[in-house]
Amino acid sequence: MKFSEIKHKIKNLGEFKSLEEIKKAGLRIVRNTKTGDYWLIEEEFLKPVVISLNRVSKICFSLEEINVSGLIIENELNLKNFKFLSQYLKWGEEEKIRNRKTIAPRKIWYVLPHQKIGPILFPYFYTDIYFVLLNNASVYANKELYVIYPTIDPKIICALLNSTLYLLYWEIFSISNIPSLIKIRVYDLPNIPILAQEAIKRRVSEINKYFEQISYRPIKSIFTELGFDPNKPIREQEPNPLPDRKALDDIVFDALGLTEEERKEVYWAVAELVQNRLKKAKSV
Repeated sequence: MKFSEIKHKIKNLGEFKSLEEIKKAGLRIVRNTKTGDYWLIEEEFLKPVVISLNRVSKICFSLEEINVSGLIIENELNLKNFKFLSQYLKWGEEEKIRNRKTIAPRKIWYVLPHQKIGPILFPYFYTDIYFVLLNNASVYANKELYVIYPTIDPKIICALLNSTLYLLYWEIFSISNIPSLIKIRVYDLPNIPILAQEAIKRRVSEINKYFEQISYRPIKSIFTELGFDPNKPIREQEPNPLPDRKALDDIVFDALGLTEEERKEVYWAVAELVQNRLKKAKSV
């Protein structure tokens, strides 16, 4: 959107006449998604945030792909030193934001509890597109993503979590009040079964190789990923997973000693469960 189109909506524009002047002053224009108004805020308080899988398409995403910033204030400030932030927070005071349930317990309403950036971001829910994010961009995450701090190489853990077997796990053990969505509860995460290091230690280089291939391309619907037509009976089709997905899955399947028929069963089961869930959602 052009500066000229939003200029009249910027609440604290003051004497600024161009976007260049605003940038030179170390400020950025931000939009309040609740009101539609725009504000100028000192750039140092605006951090990139992933708010959901709907905002990204790849396991390894870029800052450009996110294109969303959040107001992150981690310590008490002398607001007299930050004119534009102070103006925005004054508006927040007038709107009684401090009284909201999630904010009221804070000692200083605009200061967030310490936000530790995590290497893996796990989806709170998903439909037919499932993937776990590797946070190479070191960004913050909102409540729609859980932050995971693994004790071993995050890349390896993220690769395993993106294998099809884990999608089957969530389809079976997760719940949802909305048929089209699978909801993953925070207390389910510690119970995720992860392959022992001994089972994969000889194949770490292969995991890295295939994970590199799959993580930088857009992740598609699970039906496309596994080579099924969602409009036809799944069991009447032969699984035909995308090459990079199959290569990653095979490492997991090999470690578990699954036969060829058992591997097909995983693919059939995942696609059938998702297909049935989405059909149910349409009938409600």
